[in-house]
Amino acid sequence: MNQKYLMIFLLLSQFLIAQNEEIDFGKYKDGKQWQITNDGVMGGLSEGDYRFSDNGVVFSGNISLENNGGFSSYRSQFSKRDLSAFKKVIIRYRSKKYIMGFTLEMDRRWFVPYYKVDLPVTDWKWETIEIPFSGFARYNIGRKRPGKISKNELKKILRVGFISNEKKAGEFKIEIDYIKFE
Repeated sequence: MNQKYLMIFLLLSQFLIAQNEEIDFGKYKDGKQWQITNDGVMGGLSEGDYRFSDNGVVFSGNISLENNGGFSSYRSQFSKRDLSAFKKVIIRYRSKKYIMGFTLEMDRRWFVPYYKVDLPVTDWKWETIEIPFSGFARYNIGRKRPGKISKNELKKILRVGFISNEKKAGEFKIEIDYIKFE
């Protein structure tokens, strides 16, 4: 009889865990294995870096438009992530001077379409925003394209991340506490 209750408990626990996935930069310092990719991969001169704070991870730098530059990104490692059971993403962050983007990628190749949503500037005040997956736009090589993310694509997420989202020179700074999928 006790094994039956234990089995029910384990199944219920797995169901509850599957319904809420979280990346916590503040409490658990998730993101130590994330990577910075700057436009230097294509000849640009932008700079970006990250550091952990008491509250989360700070991703900051300077965007340069010289040598066809214009972006800096902080992204997770490639790892299959099935988000099809979720309806939205919740991000607690603060930022200044620059609109940042949050990305969902389904392929390792940089030229394959991905999805992105804008994270508005908060004037360095903490904000928690909820974004339904229907609010993500399709992009290809930095240009907006027609299309919305499908349930099938949400099953195939390989990487999530943040990217400078404005094609303008200047400093950027964002601090992220957590990302939750619900």
